[in-house]
This record gives sequence, structure tokens and C-alpha cells, in this order.
Amino acid sequence: MRMSGDLRRLHFPAVTLYADLLRHSDLFLNLFRRELRVKYRGSVLGLGWTLVLPLALMSVYTVVFSVLLGAVSIDHYPLFLLSGLVTWVFFQGALQSSCTSLLGQASLVKQVRFPRQLLTFAVVGTNAVTLVVMLVVLVPVNLIFIPETRTTFWAALPLVIPLVALAGGIALVPATLTVVFRDVEHLLTAILLPWFFLTPVFYTLDLQQISGHPHLVQLLHWGNPVAPLVIAIRDPLFFGQFPPLGDVIYVVVAGLAALGVAALVFRRLDDQLAAQL
Repeated sequence: MRMSGDLRRLHFPAVTLYADLLRHSDLFLNLFRRELRVKYRGSVLGLGWTLVLPLALMSVYTVVFSVLLGAVSIDHYPLFLLSGLVTWVFFQGALQSSCTSLLGQASLVKQVRFPRQLLTFAVVGTNAVTLVVMLVVLVPVNLIFIPETRTTFWAALPLVIPLVALAGGIALVPATLTVVFRDVEHLLTAILLPWFFLTPVFYTLDLQQISGHPHLVQLLHWGNPVAPLVIAIRDPLFFGQFPPLGDVIYVVVAGLAALGVAALVFRRLDDQLAAQL
């Protein structure tokens, strides 16, 4: 009995952190709508801008890796790229835009006591809208040009949940740390670029140039929490294959772990946030 009580006390802070999304759902929705309005205020294309970056990256990497270097020979390579970019663009955008979500709302954080993590989650939510828009455009195109995906594409959709969980958990850590250590924003920017190239977005892990290095392949696959997500989402969207069970288990565990670590970091520093701003 005593042990079960201790366990409840141990997990209660983490549960409370995310339960606030439900308990303060009206506040979260207001913050989310405000972030969405600010993000596209005065924009002519509005949500259409969410497609500009992945389409630009698709064009550049297609020319560089498929045409100029001839490093990859994958049919429908532009769609292959987009099927990987849909995961990475959301993940990167969520982390970068959330990094200053608390720092940028210093006056609100100092004046009013409320679940401050909702500020970060609202920013992640606006990036989730970007993810949905990309999927709405990508899925029908893939279904038209890659008929074998018509029976598997749906398997990618539930994986959006662990993807958002992973991004939300990781995003809350730099958002919190940035309040205390202002260099975190610049450090995150420096980390994301090599992280992108080490993620199999524009290549597969069975590429001839790296397949001869099995230890490197394993490290790129399992040492990078985004890699199994890219693979698990792209397999049904592009290759017409159901995601490997190992990747699915990995991404679920990684998402839960990210949320757990984020809760520990945030609870440790929450009381200091107002004083540091």
C-alpha cells in the first residue's frame, strides 16, 4: 500500500502537467487560436505557406541528390522526399518556434499564475496544423501516383500521435531552459541542421554508400528518435508497406519518454520562470 502511494506521488506531477490540457482546455484553445492568428496575420497565402518550405526542399534535394550527384535512384523521388519531409518539417518547426514560447510571453508569465506549459503546447499545436495540411495534400497525390499505397496509407495516420508527443515533449525542454539559459535557442539551431542530415529524409538506410557500415546504420536508425518516425510514416505513405513493428514500438516509447523527461525538467524549473524573466 505504501509503495503504491509513493508511485502515485511520483507520477502525479507529470500527469498533472499534461492533464492541464484538459482541465484548462478553454485557455489552451484561446492560446492556440492566438498563435495561429499571429503566425499568419497579414499573410496572403495563409496556411498555403506551410507547403512552401517542404516543396522548396523537395525541389533542391531532388536536383542535388537525384539529378546532379545521382546518389539515389528511387522512383517518384520527389514524393519520397515529401513523405519524409512531412515528419521532419513539423518536428523542426515545433522545436524552433517553441524555443522562445515562454521567453516571448514574459509579461504574461510574470503577471498571471496559470499552467505555463500551455504556451509551448499551443505553439506545437499550430505546427500540428502545418502537419495536417501537408498530409492532406500529400496523401491524395501519393494515392494517385503510387497505387500500392491505397491499402496502407491509413497506417501512417495513428503515428501522428507519437510524433506530436515526441515533438511536444522535446520542445518543452528547450522552451523551459531558454528562460534560464538564453544560449539554448542558438544551440538548438546549431543542433537541428546536422540532426536533419543524420535523419533518413532524403535517403534510405539501405543506401549503398552506408549499407556497408552496419554499425553506422544501426546508430542512425535507433540512436535518432526521429529516424524510426520518418521510416514508420513513410513506409505506408510511399512504399505501400506497413511500418515495422519495432519502429512502431520505438516511437511510442520515445514519445512517452520525451513527455516524461519534459515533465521532470519543467517541474524542476517552473517556480523559477517568473523570476528569471
